Amino acid sequence: MLVANTSDGKRLSLGEKWGKSDLIGIRSKEKFHCPECSQEVVMKLGSKKIWHFAHLAGGSCQYEYDRESEYHLSGKLQLFNWLKKQGIDAELEHFDQQMKQKPDIAFEFQNQKYAVEFQCSVIPEEIFEKRTQTYLHYGVIPIWVAAETLIKRKKNNVVSINNFLYLFIRQTRHSWNIPAFCPISGQFINLNGAIPITSKKTITNLIVNSLNQCSVEELLSPTEKPFPILKTWQAENQKLKSRYLTSPGAWQNQFLKELYRTNLTLLTLPSEIGLPVRSSPYIETPSLIWQTFLYLDVFRHYKKGEIIFYAKIREAFDRRVSRKEIKLRTLPVARQRDHWYALAEYVLLLTKVSYLERINSGKVRVLREIIIQSSIDEQINAEANFFTKYRNEITQSIFPIT
Repeated sequence: MLVANTSDGKRLSLGEKWGKSDLIGIRSKEKFHCPECSQEVVMKLGSKKIWHFAHLAGGSCQYEYDRESEYHLSGKLQLFNWLKKQGIDAELEHFDQQMKQKPDIAFEFQNQKYAVEFQCSVIPEEIFEKRTQTYLHYGVIPIWVAAETLIKRKKNNVVSINNFLYLFIRQTRHSWNIPAFCPISGQFINLNGAIPITSKKTITNLIVNSLNQCSVEELLSPTEKPFPILKTWQAENQKLKSRYLTSPGAWQNQFLKELYRTNLTLLTLPSEIGLPVRSSPYIETPSLIWQTFLYLDVFRHYKKGEIIFYAKIREAFDRRVSRKEIKLRTLPVARQRDHWYALAEYVLLLTKVSYLERINSGKVRVLREIIIQSSIDEQINAEANFFTKYRNEITQSIFPIT
């Protein structure tokens, strides 16, 4: 840790500018204590590692800050100095007695309190949620910044985001983003936008800038930057289908079994199924699967001109959730919405591609029947035509003009 209390209760922060000789003089006269547990800590002023405080051997501080890596110490110190250079009165490792929490950095900007947590290792989801909810309860907006090492890049615009990293995701200006930082390169990495393909593989736009090129406004509310996703989406969806069919246990897959029982095949599913939806991060199950369930449970039973009540669609979705056939995500930082937005957006998108017609907020009318092609080649051609025809409608549903 970078902050400790002296014997008379004063804070001493190693994040401030100190001369080594000055600190050696203070260390010779003072004893230091952990702000949380009050146990004695020692000031370490080595030449290889960042100066820091460490608990004595055998200490029992519940926060276990002694386990902080050099990477973590360097990261939060750089972020702290970056804020200070912008004239922000930031505070390093301030232990809040009311919240009983110590963010890496606390600051106030435009009359709003913020807490920055630079997270380099995986912690239990319940601890992440508890810390987040405590901040929000006390009117503090948490900004969880992921270590760049937690991001697994697959290729351009495709990243592996596990359930832990999804906990960091925020919505600002209606845009999904996960902020990340690398103290070695001194770069901010913003995962701008998030359209999940599988439970982990996600289409996103990685925007990389040096720390000096960024402002606090860009951290708090990054601007959405639309990027082309449809070709990537189509290609990755095809890979997903192939992976299901060629996996060793494919014949035991309950989803594939259900398709077989209803005389459907994965490679001839219609183009209206498996569409990218803006709020899909709330749903862990791939869009291809949960949208197929909606087709099986609802849409295939209605003919042209018939009315479908939205409550019927919600009930079908909820039934699959209760049977654990659709899994949802907990997104504690993106608290404004939930998975029902993803469902509503999908229904709205089906009106944009002329399958449904909105009558009012509670019901829609079927404009045409969904066609199941008789061969894989026919479906490939049909899908190419579909995405060519409705490219603008699908793109605008993901990146709406505001």
